[in-house]
Amino acid sequence: YTLNPHLVSSVSQHALGGVVEVNEGAESVLLPCIYSGTPPEDPLLIWTRSDLSPNSVHLRRENGDDLKNQNQRFRGRTSMNPDALDTGNFSLTLRKPEQDDGGNYSCSISDGREERNLKHIHLKVKVDQQEVEVTEESDSVVLPCRTSSLLPEDSSVEWTRPEPRSMFIYVFPNMSKHFAQQDRLYSCRTEMNKDFLRTGDVSLTLMYPTHRDDGRYVCTVHRDQDVLRHTVVLKYVKKGQSIRS
Repeated sequence: YTLNPHLVSSVSQHALGGVVEVNEGAESVLLPCIYSGTPPEDPLLIWTRSDLSPNSVHLRRENGDDLKNQNQRFRGRTSMNPDALDTGNFSLTLRKPEQDDGGNYSCSISDGREERNLKHIHLKVKVDQQEVEVTEESDSVVLPCRTSSLLPEDSSVEWTRPEPRSMFIYVFPNMSKHFAQQDRLYSCRTEMNKDFLRTGDVSLTLMYPTHRDDGRYVCTVHRDQDVLRHTVVLKYVKKGQSIRS
């Protein structure tokens, strides 16, 4: 089911707008949408995000969810109250929000012919990030990442870089399929403390940093059902010019 774009543009964004902020790595976020009118016969509750294709985030019919045209990125991550049509609470829960989930979401109700826009939500997903400076000719630099101590034995840790292309920098345990995908640029240049399961300190030491290492690094810890994410921005500084000066 695709939302009619002309219908959206005719609705006052201001009157319906709302901003929701959440930190990346949170368990879930609620996008609120309350309807006080009477639902039409054979109603459809529609959540969409206009910049995606397909734009369907969640679709609810009278007999339950209809997710066959749902955008793949939301698969298994969206839910609505089972009694949404009875209560008029059409709010959407989005699990494990990621940075790419930020954007404009629309909540509307339709009788299959005509669609009524109820709410626009602008979702902001804030990234927990830290800046680290390293000067030219340094032997190494530590990219900090800490979790609560005592990680379970089956925890796994991934250090990745999202740009200029997605790449794996360091992976534990090294039996993981991603270990083979470690980027050659980082081979033999990275290490983590051996006792990180006991200390929860999963900081990464990067040896012989160069200007090519400048940029964003993401530390992801899989612990039981939780996924903890932390972003470190590495600034490579030539000798004699500190960014902070």
